[in-house]
Amino acid sequence: MGAVATLFTILVVLHVLFWAVALLAMNFIPPQITPGTAHATAAALVTGLLLVGLWEMTDVYDEGPNHAKIGVKLVVALAAVVVAYTQQRKPAPNSMAYVLAALIGLNVAIAIAW
Repeated sequence: MGAVATLFTILVVLHVLFWAVALLAMNFIPPQITPGTAHATAAALVTGLLLVGLWEMTDVYDEGPNHAKIGVKLVVALAAVVVAYTQQRKPAPNSMAYVLAALIGLNVAIAIAW
């Protein structure tokens, strides 16, 4: 395994961990979006962009990335970041926490199923 493949693997692990932290940092009873959730969604977006850039620049895999999938995931991730940062200061109960959880779940489902 080369250095680029190792870096790619580390970024994938970080990307998945950031999405998991985004969900785990949220309060669901009562629903509230915490600053940790906002930071984790932003970090997941940045690591996702780094992954795509690294994949485009190198031949980590034989086939290139699916640009349609990447585009859809980017839109969903951007929506999640916007919801997280605009709603993090709102007092509980904040029903947008469920919207954010759905966006994160959708992003993970697209990654797995597509």
